[in-house]
Amino acid sequence: MSIAWTGKVTMARADWNDENGSTVTFKLPMDKDAEDRRNPFHAFTKRRKGRAGTRFMMVCQTYAKDALRHLLYEDEVMLAGWNDSQTNGHTAKFWLCGDLLGHPFDGICRKQPLIISLVELDDDEEIIDQKVRDRVEKQSTRPSERPSYAAAMLCKNEGFWTWIGHDERVKQRLREEPDLAMDMEDVAREWLCRAMEIESRSELDKSEVLAEKFHNQIRKPFVAWQGDL
Repeated sequence: MSIAWTGKVTMARADWNDENGSTVTFKLPMDKDAEDRRNPFHAFTKRRKGRAGTRFMMVCQTYAKDALRHLLYEDEVMLAGWNDSQTNGHTAKFWLCGDLLGHPFDGICRKQPLIISLVELDDDEEIIDQKVRDRVEKQSTRPSERPSYAAAMLCKNEGFWTWIGHDERVKQRLREEPDLAMDMEDVAREWLCRAMEIESRSELDKSEVLAEKFHNQIRKPFVAWQGDL
């Protein structure tokens, strides 16, 4: 069986209403030392504006050291959404199967440690092989679609050099090291990494939060500045 994701989570909240049915939100572990610190569900589809989210078969059990695990849920779920926060942690929200008698997570307190295992389902109810899926998606992503590629192209843009040239730190650096004016691409790379608080432009491909920050705080203002010329 190809596991889409498995791990220990904590209970965040459980909700039910007539319109949306039962949902459960988990707080996910986050390894701050990991190279890829994105929410593990970033590669799956959220449910948005009538569009169905990724469907999984989920098994959820209580977790306690040296104690028997109690099965809370074993059925289909749909990914409702996820939150990718480097400060508050990651969460994932799921819609539960609609044929429930009561909420299976009623009585489970917040921060209750749980173990969940998920396998992804396709439209024919077949389990999706994650290794094949990841390989196909990686091959289908053209380099030109990656934020790191856009950042690299900006750093080669003479107009971008002029734009960052208004930055006082850049002015000071060029006054102290005038020879750097001959290598503005490198100056632009260093400026962009400092502005984004990253060590390498490749990090932009690993976080939707960083990619959005790059778009909103650098690409859009630069394009707007070009339009004002």
